[in-house]
Amino acid sequence: MSGLMRRYEIVFGSVQTRKSWISLEQELPNFMQECREYLEQTPEDRLKSNNRLKKLKGRYKGILQYDVTKNDARVWYIVDRENRCVVIKRAGHHPDKY
Repeated sequence: MSGLMRRYEIVFGSVQTRKSWISLEQELPNFMQECREYLEQTPEDRLKSNNRLKKLKGRYKGILQYDVTKNDARVWYIVDRENRCVVIKRAGHHPDKY
């Protein structure tokens, strides 16, 4: 089987989240391509994330964070294993940046 086989579908939790994802794709095309490939293939594999995957805690428990760029752009998501999809909850820059 090909290593590029798409195992998970990416879906967006809201219209605004989709717009934010598209904005990041335009701003950081190479980084977002890596992010997309990771989420479509192995969205929960910490080793394959190159230290970009974090499990959020506290009120965000259950949400995973993929660091698109170090200390700035990130994607928050949940994995729906049953339906083989990744639900994007947030895509954007760190709120402390602004």
